[in-house]
Amino acid sequence: MRRISFVFLSVLCVSLLATAQHRILGDVKKKISSLTLTTDVYKNAIAALKPALTHDETKNIAETWYLQGKLQYGYYDKFMDAKTVGKKVDVKVMGHALIDGYAGYTRALSLDTVMETNKNGEVKIDKKTGLPKFKTKFSAEIVSRMISHHSDYNVVGGELYNIKDWDGAIKAWDIFYTMNDFIMAHGGREVPDSVLGQARYYQAIAMWQKGDNAGAVSYFAIARSLGYVKKESYDYALVCLSSLNDEKGIVKLAKEAYDRFGTEDTQYVRILINDNINKKDYVKASELLDEVINSNDNDAEIQNLKGIVVEQQSNIEKALPYYKRCVELDPDNAQGLFNVGRYYYNEATMIPERYPRLSGRKLNEKLHPLYREALPYFEKSYKLDPSNEDVKNALRNIYYKLGEGKKLQQIEK
Repeated sequence: MRRISFVFLSVLCVSLLATAQHRILGDVKKKISSLTLTTDVYKNAIAALKPALTHDETKNIAETWYLQGKLQYGYYDKFMDAKTVGKKVDVKVMGHALIDGYAGYTRALSLDTVMETNKNGEVKIDKKTGLPKFKTKFSAEIVSRMISHHSDYNVVGGELYNIKDWDGAIKAWDIFYTMNDFIMAHGGREVPDSVLGQARYYQAIAMWQKGDNAGAVSYFAIARSLGYVKKESYDYALVCLSSLNDEKGIVKLAKEAYDRFGTEDTQYVRILINDNINKKDYVKASELLDEVINSNDNDAEIQNLKGIVVEQQSNIEKALPYYKRCVELDPDNAQGLFNVGRYYYNEATMIPERYPRLSGRKLNEKLHPLYREALPYFEKSYKLDPSNEDVKNALRNIYYKLGEGKKLQQIEK
């Protein structure tokens, strides 16, 4: 008898728990049937419904998730009403209500299928298709409400971004993007690709802000494929690729940007020029350099790069005018300063070979003027970029040859 009673009590407990979960749904529906709904009413109803979302007896019922979506959308709408009349609202709570509403409604749609039955309880069969006939209970209302809130996800993405809720912003814009096909399938208005591309661009920016550079690169690419090809969609992607040390990706994107913007911004062509220099394709590098210089000869870095290519193709003497032009345009260009100084330093190293019979004072009369010519360029370059070991070694040698003991000691320290 004890075993029978125990089993009976167990069954009774399960039955009562199931009844309790279904009672939650009824109580929640009563809460939101009031004519004077407030944000607090919605907040309490959402909390009351929460156990039903995970309980075995109610988590797979369409009505449970329909109520979740309805409550969250209602909660969001109340916040928006308050905001419209100038009241301060919790933007994060408001935004996540809309996000959670989407999750509730989409789950409800997947469960909202009620099989039609005959009087004897058998499922009706569609004579045309041979498949069971079914109807929906909540879908029409859900679809209508989701369509009416579609653009809100784009707005909420911006609101959450402004408070640095990167994950929330990314999610909101993702819903705005992915909902478009759903909206169109149910007779809603199609969103232009350019607007969808902008949403993906904003998502990429949020990903970059949270440190997901790889994800950002991917979404910047989607944005561009949808027609969002503003300059910043390339520039931010290049920043992310640089942080990932993705040299191939940088060159590929720079080529894409160069094809679109040309030499309007020389950062793209500089990347391509450096890539060709690294590959020792000096002909292609020179062609690109000439194109830039013909449209704008006031870019110091381009002048320096042209000098490097000319030097590789010929000699440093022919490259010197470009190095000097670089320093003229940008007196603080460390590399340009080094290259000018290097010309005079190299000339000095050739003196013994050119004048093999000179020695002592006569030799120094040839050497010292060239060292002193190189010195200010090297000193300034070293001040701007102390990590350049080549300029440091050259300065050591010059100070030694000129008898600058104090300066030699200083650089050794």
